[in-house]
Amino acid sequence: MTTSNRPLLLALHGGAGALFGVVLFVVLFSGAWSLGHEALNDWLRPPSQTASTSMTLERVVARAREAGIDTRHVSIVLPSAERAAFRVCDARLNCQLTLDAHDGRRLNDIPSLDILLTLHKSLFIGFPGRVLISLSGVALFVLCVAGVLLHGRRWRELWRWRRDRGLRLALFDLHGLIGLWGLPWLLLFSLTGALSGLGALGTLLLAPVAYPEQPRQVFAALMGAPPPAAVGRPLETRVDLDALLVRDAARSPGFVAQRLTLVHADDVAGSVEVAGIQRGLPSSANFERHRYRLADGTLLEERSSAQRGAWLRAFIAVQPLHFARYQWLGPGWSAVLRGLHLTMGLGACLLCATGLYLWLQRRRAASAARVTLLLHLSQGVCAGLVTAAALLLLALQLLPQGMLGGPWPSRLFFGVWFACVLAALVPIKGWTPMPWLLGSAGLACLAAVILHLGLWLAHGRLPALGPDVTLLCCGVLLTRHVWTQTRAARSFSHSRVIGDHHV
Repeated sequence: MTTSNRPLLLALHGGAGALFGVVLFVVLFSGAWSLGHEALNDWLRPPSQTASTSMTLERVVARAREAGIDTRHVSIVLPSAERAAFRVCDARLNCQLTLDAHDGRRLNDIPSLDILLTLHKSLFIGFPGRVLISLSGVALFVLCVAGVLLHGRRWRELWRWRRDRGLRLALFDLHGLIGLWGLPWLLLFSLTGALSGLGALGTLLLAPVAYPEQPRQVFAALMGAPPPAAVGRPLETRVDLDALLVRDAARSPGFVAQRLTLVHADDVAGSVEVAGIQRGLPSSANFERHRYRLADGTLLEERSSAQRGAWLRAFIAVQPLHFARYQWLGPGWSAVLRGLHLTMGLGACLLCATGLYLWLQRRRAASAARVTLLLHLSQGVCAGLVTAAALLLLALQLLPQGMLGGPWPSRLFFGVWFACVLAALVPIKGWTPMPWLLGSAGLACLAAVILHLGLWLAHGRLPALGPDVTLLCCGVLLTRHVWTQTRAARSFSHSRVIGDHHV
């Protein structure tokens, strides 16, 4: 990079970061939340009274029929490492029934946990929001490339973090460390996130060109032909679903079933589809499918992304890579990479926060009042989002199970977030909202972990520790940062010059 190009890159990196910094923080934080969405649903469940073996699929279908669900056309999402529950859904995967995988008790859905998930997927405005989220991925990619070109000479200083020479210098080094060490993951987030929404938009725009007569045929070309139609004759006996899964696993040793779908289950032409992932193949259950005849279990069709072209296979791999679905690598690697994916997602949030703070601090001298307002507003939105999410988890641990499905938690989340933004804009000289907001978030995380572990230990059992360890680390880091900065501010405010010494 030449010296003449450096001002342009500085303007591009700083200007784009200032323009998209708050939006990128919201997108990245909600994306990190979405990685733990399934695990948080289990985290909020009380301990089951029994530890029996897993329910059978036949029992799940019977329970769904008892609940008034039409089991002729139904999808059953199988338990996974993230969520130990069966979910009974319709053809569009709108789940209507959730059953504990061990004792079969009905589990109430927790819609409050979907707030940040929907925020990350569509900003609550549907498909246009999905496109906007994808454009933020393009902005993140531009920021990463410009940052590497600007700080490329710092590759020899990857371990430097000057924490003892002031907050601004420490944040500058931290910003560079995260950007350089996390560059592969940042590029993964940006590219796969951009392709996820923009690829869907491109498919919709090109469908009338590829299939002028029937644009919807493009989805059949991507997802496969629809299942066989009903012939109008009733089905007298059908294959046992649990035995069918066992036989499918024996026929395809590297295949991991994730979803089972019944189509025309009362008709002699009815079929059952087993969808999942194939070891060693980055794909999803939408493209890895085995279809059997429901009457006798005869294999009708087998579809896999391995049968597609190279470009289409690369496009199919976008979704599992973006959402950290690494089950195709095996259970060991899946857990490690998923944890690293979440860690780098939270690190990307810190990258946006430190970059925005440094950019505003550099311009504070030129326009102190306006920059201070923008600084407080960004702190209120970003730190307020973290505080609202932490207090939501604490409130859901405190509330009884019967109140988790009401509107109460959602109103709490948005109320706290809005209150944090207003509190950050209070025009008081010397008022800094960040320590109060982050301190509240850290204490809420620690309190939620204590309540959860206390409840399980009172039942003489130990829960899955993934969410607890994550929240514990976040709580400790947030409270430690606030404590360190508060002590530094107090020592600075009490120091005074006496001769050549600071007391």
